Amino acid sequence: MSAPLAPSLTDSPSPPTDRRVAPRRQPALGAVCRLDSPDGGPSALVLVWNISLTGISVLSASPRTTGTVLAGYLERTEGDHILRIAMRVVHAKLLATGDYFLGAHFDRSLTEDELKPFVAE
Repeated sequence: MSAPLAPSLTDSPSPPTDRRVAPRRQPALGAVCRLDSPDGGPSALVLVWNISLTGISVLSASPRTTGTVLAGYLERTEGDHILRIAMRVVHAKLLATGDYFLGAHFDRSLTEDELKPFVAE
């Protein structure tokens, strides 16, 4: 019985898999999310970085831990588009600016019609 071959330096690992179910889209200008406050105080405003039918990435001034459930309103600063959403944080990263980059999955997938006002054309 021969010993298993060690991988050579020319062997390349398989590329990482993309876990996203839906493609990310650039948000429309002025797309923000107002997160409900757990204590009933003022809502936290976060900037939408990208969005898809199944999730969202935002820039936040305050940290949120992975697994945290957030609820609020997706809205445009210009116009009357508003959508109630709930999501679960799946990753959080502190940026050099002191802000936090958060990625979250929506509790339910959005429809194309719900998403349309919040994406760049």
